[in-house]
Amino acid sequence: MSRAAEEALARTRCPGCGKGLSFDEWSSGFDRCGACRRFPGSDGPAATYVQGPATRGAIRSRVAASAEDYERLLENVPDALIDELVAALEAEAAHLPPTGASPVHDVLREIGFGRSPRELQWAAWGFSGGFAANVALAKYAQMASGAAMSQFIVPMLLGGVVAGVTCAAIGWGLARLRER
Repeated sequence: MSRAAEEALARTRCPGCGKGLSFDEWSSGFDRCGACRRFPGSDGPAATYVQGPATRGAIRSRVAASAEDYERLLENVPDALIDELVAALEAEAAHLPPTGASPVHDVLREIGFGRSPRELQWAAWGFSGGFAANVALAKYAQMASGAAMSQFIVPMLLGGVVAGVTCAAIGWGLARLRER
């Protein structure tokens, strides 16, 4: 039988040689072909050595040795080279543009939040719509369960803020898409 025909048949293969098992072998429950069953020890080694984790003492000695190597490396570097590297880094930092007031300000400037008047309106309507939808859903859940409103007030407010912020972001994104 050709190799392509063997691959097309949906039957198990012998793990030893990769040859497809005959129907008789497969239906008898054998997982290996007849040739591989004759030589049971041909699977490979019976056991494989796996080195366990290192002891704490060995780890500490390796860390100490690497720390000593690092200290020796630093001692071998001339002070003039270190001074030259520091001067080059300071000169490079002087050429960089100044950083913003905060990382959040930089992100907002990069995103372009507040560049058009429509963005703020759509975000406000999104927040109010999301908050109102959450309040309506919480009120329905409170009425359906028959629980007191005092049990629903904190989850309703927190959920309203989360839903409002989410819908505000969606509204802001829609305003940005509409402008393009």
